[in-house]
Amino acid sequence: MSDDIAAWLYDGAVAVTEGRYEDAQALLMRVIEQDEQNELAWLWLSGAVTDAGDQQIALENVLAINPHNAAAQTGLAHLRNQQAFTPGNVTFTSAPSGGEWQPPAPLDEDDVRELTCWQCSASLYSVAQFCWQCHAAVHCCNNCEFRTVQRCKELQDLTATMAQAAQNRCEWWRPSA
Repeated sequence: MSDDIAAWLYDGAVAVTEGRYEDAQALLMRVIEQDEQNELAWLWLSGAVTDAGDQQIALENVLAINPHNAAAQTGLAHLRNQQAFTPGNVTFTSAPSGGEWQPPAPLDEDDVRELTCWQCSASLYSVAQFCWQCHAAVHCCNNCEFRTVQRCKELQDLTATMAQAAQNRCEWWRPSA
């Protein structure tokens, strides 16, 4: 990968995480124009576009490149589930389970833990922002021991699958044990 492509990819990913979607789309499309097989560019692009059809196309391109990409599989399943329901006809509520959920105390900033990348299984540390091997965001719901707990995601407004796969600043984030 050339230095320009790597820089565009990084800047595009940062733009997505900061909510600058138009900038992200322009940067990520530059990457794709130079390298149509760039799995990460297509994945980040799916988070930069707002149209469900465009998101689906981007995620299907990721899966065409790598059929085992878990983030793309999850995102595509989420999109298909959304399309199966007509807005306004279904109300989702979470059943209370023994009162308000309280996560454990946050990790100290100096508490460094070894963990495994959720996407490629590379060994890395909890202070890393991105995996050194596949460049997936590290501080994200996919690396958290609360992966299956929806309440912390709802409290942070991380209800979209792509938001959960992006870097976030969750105060309850924990490396998987």
